[in-house]
Amino acid sequence: MAAVLLAVTLHVTVVVSMLFMPSLFITKPIVEEAVSVSLVALPELGGTGAPSPPPAAPVKVGKPAAVKTAAPVKPPPQPKVTPPPEPIAPPQPAEPPKPVQPPPPPREQVAVQPEPTVAQPVEAKNAISLAPEKRKIKKARETKVAEEKVRIHEQEEQALQKKIEERRKEAEQRRKEEQELQKKIEERKREAERKEEQRREDARKKALAQARLDQIRAENEARAAAAEARELAAQANAAAAALNAARASAGRQTAAVQGAMRGTTSGRETARGIVEQTYGQTAAARIKEFWQLPDTRNWENNLIAKVVITISKKGEVVRIQFERRSGDPQFDQLVEKTIRRAVPLPPFPALMPEETTEVPCNFNVRELGKSR
Repeated sequence: MAAVLLAVTLHVTVVVSMLFMPSLFITKPIVEEAVSVSLVALPELGGTGAPSPPPAAPVKVGKPAAVKTAAPVKPPPQPKVTPPPEPIAPPQPAEPPKPVQPPPPPREQVAVQPEPTVAQPVEAKNAISLAPEKRKIKKARETKVAEEKVRIHEQEEQALQKKIEERRKEAEQRRKEEQELQKKIEERKREAERKEEQRREDARKKALAQARLDQIRAENEARAAAAEARELAAQANAAAAALNAARASAGRQTAAVQGAMRGTTSGRETARGIVEQTYGQTAAARIKEFWQLPDTRNWENNLIAKVVITISKKGEVVRIQFERRSGDPQFDQLVEKTIRRAVPLPPFPALMPEETTEVPCNFNVRELGKSR
């Protein structure tokens, strides 16, 4: 809106200037007028007192036609320098008066008028009229006033043009500022859209990652449940096998006890073997009660350690010998610590006369359910 108003103001100013400015530059030409110079008769020096002849009538010269020129106003012309007057010629001596005739006898008394003496004309000086000079001074003043008005008008026009230029520059600067502001707004809008798009993309990626994590967790839980089911099935099978073995062992023990009661050697040896086997199982079960792994890491499924434990008659651990190490030093250290924590073990029964016995024991990760 400001730019439209400025353009309208500029056009109106140009039209008004075109209408009124030419009249300011048109000035009246200065016309030099031809002035007549009157000759002034001077009285005769040392004359007889006779009246001077009347002055000659002034000769008027017609005014030259004014010349119109389209040229700019010229400065007023300098006044013409009048040459100095010529020296006055000395007056001619007057003729001697004629002798007066004696009057005739008076018939009547008649007054006789003396004849006037004609004085020689004296050359008059060239007189200069001051009227043209006054006109020239007046014209020069008018010209100067006109020039001053033109100069003031030009200054005003220059000031107006300067103001118009300044307002045009201000409007241009304002337009540039508006463009810069619009550009910044567009950039901020694009930046906000980019951030919003990035936020949506991050949310989508996060949702995908969470879905993948949930899927992996579900798969792990499913695998863990399947492993646990297999472990439970294995434990059930092992329990059934142990029950069958216990039943068979009980039968053998019963037969051995009956043979020992009959006093046969083979019966006593069989009974001793059954008692040693039963003690080994009891000691291994006692040690497995203390078997556990920390949750600070995920343990490999293939970690297995086979150990032979030498136990004294009082239930103390004499030696720990690894028949097979797991390959993980930390796992092997935990196996040894588990065996040490299980001490004291149950003492030997009466049917075991030995001082020490060796009990095999296996340690793995699957039996604890901590495999990955």
